[in-house]
Amino acid sequence: MLQRNIARSIVCLREVLMKRHLMRLDRIAGEMNAWLLVIAIGLGMLDLAVLIAKCVPMVTVPPPSTNVPGHQHAVLLLSQADIPRS
Repeated sequence: MLQRNIARSIVCLREVLMKRHLMRLDRIAGEMNAWLLVIAIGLGMLDLAVLIAKCVPMVTVPPPSTNVPGHQHAVLLLSQADIPRS
């Protein structure tokens, strides 16, 4: 009879400990799900940005037209200090 009571208390203690561990794991998993969601959204945005960068053709800037009347080229004059001495 005493051994049955001891066995029951051990089983009951194990169940309580297991329940406590499961509750703790559930809480940790709930917190991790939020972090994993944030990371997944960030990686998805990065993936979308790379996809757009690969699919959209590069925008080329046309060279300035020199046939426009009144257009003058800028002339840079080198001062004596800018000329390298050999």
